[in-house]
Amino acid sequence: MRRAWGGVAPLGAALLALAGCSGTAVVTLTSTASTDNYLAYRVGLVSVQLQTSGGSSGLTVLPASTTVDFATLTDVSEVLGATAVKKGTYTSALITLDYSSAQIVYDNGSVNGVALTPVGANGQALGQVQITVTLDPSESFSVASKGASQLALNFNMAASNVVNLTAKTVTVTPLIAGSSLPIDTKQVRIRGPLVSVANSGTTTTTTSSSSFTMGAMPFNSIANGGGQLAIVPTDATDYEINNISSVGSVGLGQLAALSTGTLTVAYGTLTATDATTTTATTTVGGTQATTTSTTVTFSATQVLAGSSVQGAGLDRISGVVAARSGNTLAIEDGTLVAADGSETFIGGTTTVTMGPNTLITVYGQDGSEINSLQQVSVGSVIDAFGVANSLSSGNATLDASAGHVRLDNTTASGLVTVQGSGTLNLNLAFLGSRTVAALDFVDTGAAASSYVVTTGGLSLTNSTVGVPVIVTGQTSLFGAAAPNFTATTLLDPTTIQAELVVDWGTGTAAPFVTYNSSTIDVDAHNSSIGVRHWIQVGAQTINIVGMSSDPLIAPDPTSSNTVFTIGHAVSSTTENFDTYAAFIAQLQTELNGAILATGVTAVGQYTASTFTFTATSITLFLNN
Repeated sequence: MRRAWGGVAPLGAALLALAGCSGTAVVTLTSTASTDNYLAYRVGLVSVQLQTSGGSSGLTVLPASTTVDFATLTDVSEVLGATAVKKGTYTSALITLDYSSAQIVYDNGSVNGVALTPVGANGQALGQVQITVTLDPSESFSVASKGASQLALNFNMAASNVVNLTAKTVTVTPLIAGSSLPIDTKQVRIRGPLVSVANSGTTTTTTSSSSFTMGAMPFNSIANGGGQLAIVPTDATDYEINNISSVGSVGLGQLAALSTGTLTVAYGTLTATDATTTTATTTVGGTQATTTSTTVTFSATQVLAGSSVQGAGLDRISGVVAARSGNTLAIEDGTLVAADGSETFIGGTTTVTMGPNTLITVYGQDGSEINSLQQVSVGSVIDAFGVANSLSSGNATLDASAGHVRLDNTTASGLVTVQGSGTLNLNLAFLGSRTVAALDFVDTGAAASSYVVTTGGLSLTNSTVGVPVIVTGQTSLFGAAAPNFTATTLLDPTTIQAELVVDWGTGTAAPFVTYNSSTIDVDAHNSSIGVRHWIQVGAQTINIVGMSSDPLIAPDPTSSNTVFTIGHAVSSTTENFDTYAAFIAQLQTELNGAILATGVTAVGQYTASTFTFTATSITLFLNN
């Protein structure tokens, strides 16, 4: 599922108050996509610990070691925990990853992709790796008594990995950015047991005083203990509870009827606000004490609970429909969560069987809609609930004939071939995050080379022929004539999050022609440029080598969600800065001729006419 962290106003409820001298640390984890497309990037997340400037550690944020698939985390931030920690200032986080049982699959256009072996810079297999994420000295992570603070962590896929398809390896030097400020606008997901529901919507409207509280069990973990978070719904919040869809107060009332401990998932936005309290003393010449605390609010847009998450004796497979024949679906490289909560990556094909009694729901749709089996088509991103019958040779089967299939939002990415009135024809590159070469469009009524998208009232001003676009929505009915996709959102070259990636092999002392307080001039003619030298804008890839002018990286002056990072390969540390000026000042000290740069990545918008990449994040990797 693809989701986003925005800046909505607080709605009145926040984290549970904590007694004593402890505050609450709300820690989220996301990933930045790479120009290399991964079908799976599953590694062990062993621990996340907060550290003070003296090196002492606070409580571990994670309730237990778990598996995280960074390939599915590029469009959502996951709450790792909302944990009580000792009051104080934390300057870094120590993160331990385990690659010893990693499952990394590269999308080369084949049905099941290519499995890669993770190796270190020395070419040897990887085990556990520890990364120290140092925060901006001017924006340390401060936790106040009875307050709540948020820490955002981001695993940079492009900066961390270099793929060698010939050797079927990926050289990994993990780079994780961090900030006590929001670093992106992604939607946030929290998963865990339902604790309680307040003001359960017995009236016809949901007010700002309504809330429900959840524990934190990140990803598909079965271990609880990551703290508790109060969630604030609105009148427009969509619910799916035990496979029944509803909106607003009706859904909140249904949530209140569930048992404590029911597994729940909420999507929404985190907002942090500061509150200042002044306390007057009664001593002679009375003084005043001023304290500032932070309140973190989670505003929910969508909620799943009960058997809509897991349970009722059913197994669940999540993935992209790669082919359909009759009522039989093929899911490639899916994730199977068994009824007992155990998780398995299915590297081959999962065959899902639907029948007349299969319930079809669409994520975010209210309960008045009636859906048919035909709404599941090639490219649909689904969660299928049923009975898994066999797991062998990397394949599986799941009988959903008496179960449930939920359609999540999916994306289509390609180049515009025809611009119509309220429609676009695309030459597809990706559908449902899969390379289209791996999808079988037989009997769908669609063709990848001329994929028709209805865009309704969405602006097509910048969606001209030849440019890349990314649309989000739902595929059309299986077997129906065009249009093949209904879009609810559309990104064009002015809004697509582009990515710049340049490697310098064993390193270079002079990666840039200049770098100063306004721009970084990337030397496109540097003789050390390695295997990657691209700017990717959706389905469009621009080769930096051979450009008529060097690409310029400039900070985005309009964004408040920024992070700039210097990574150190040998020491496995990252230095993070919330401002471009602080980043450049430190870089001018460290890139001194003796230290070599091995790679740079940037995320933002690219303007081809000026060769300018306007970045919300910049990451430079050094060889020390």
